[in-house]
Amino acid sequence: VEDIEMIVNIFFAFGGYFGQFDKSEFSIEEIIVEFAEQLNAGNTTLHSQNIKMWHRVLIHGITPEVFLRELGECVEQKQ
Repeated sequence: VEDIEMIVNIFFAFGGYFGQFDKSEFSIEEIIVEFAEQLNAGNTTLHSQNIKMWHRVLIHGITPEVFLRELGECVEQKQ
């Protein structure tokens, strides 16, 4: 229930809807780099950047489970 509330609140705050954009337009590597750059530049907080990341994930029609699995695979490949 908390996850659903969080997702609804993200869409209310930032607009859009689940699957608004094609999954092929989403790059996990790009989102990781952007996340790190924004934090390193001091332009945002970890919490704020995390919410923005989840918004991008969801509007590309990617479920949290799929994103976390792909993120784990990406991290493993980089090691």
